[in-house]
Amino acid sequence: MLYNKIALAGLIAASITVPAYADALGATVGVQAWKSNASGGFANTSDLVSFSFNEETTTSLYAKFEHPLPFIPNIRLRNGSLEAAGKTRLTKEFVFEGKTYAANADVTTNLDFTNTDFTFYWELLDNDLVGLDFGITAKYLSGEFDVSDVNDATNTSSEDASLWIPMAYVGAKVAVPLTGVFAYGDINMVSYDDNSVHDYEVGVGYSFVDNFAIDVSVTAGYREVSIEINDVDDLFANIQFDGYFVGLEAHF
Repeated sequence: MLYNKIALAGLIAASITVPAYADALGATVGVQAWKSNASGGFANTSDLVSFSFNEETTTSLYAKFEHPLPFIPNIRLRNGSLEAAGKTRLTKEFVFEGKTYAANADVTTNLDFTNTDFTFYWELLDNDLVGLDFGITAKYLSGEFDVSDVNDATNTSSEDASLWIPMAYVGAKVAVPLTGVFAYGDINMVSYDDNSVHDYEVGVGYSFVDNFAIDVSVTAGYREVSIEINDVDDLFANIQFDGYFVGLEAHF
């Protein structure tokens, strides 16, 4: 039932999209290094426990493929990870996957998820100054939540989780004429019942190679990922990842 509701949100986003198309074949590949802070918590019930996490640096890769065929969407693929680890002193008893952690116990937590986006989009505007895209994204999250008692190596618990999330997608880009400088932003988001997920970034870039064969740009900006889920496979979580990134991309 939850999946049906989130899928409906994605289909509604697709239905309001106005098809457009690129004037030529093109491809973009890029890489980003993201220094993120995580905050929030998780549990097997709605009584969430908040944890402390250390700052992490992760890498993501992405590629876009555009074509001049009308009505058929362009494709954007992105693969990275959501990682967080830290040590927390519990303020109350915590039960996770059948294991009990006493109040005032020191526990380590580790979150390690693969975060893959498959985006299908149409270009509403596509010129040298302004770009605007609309579409849908299928986000796939797969990984695990680990908890361990610092003072009892036998008291550990782990829960695997994987989830497909259809989301609405919007992307925009504005260039400053004759400078190679541009600003951009994109967002994937969905909300249903008491669950919501968003993944957005905003940034600026500079094209230091710009010719008929290839454009190469450096980028920098801010990204935030927020995941709030309630009773999905007996898992409740409200976790945010946010921080600054730098990147490099090439357009052919």
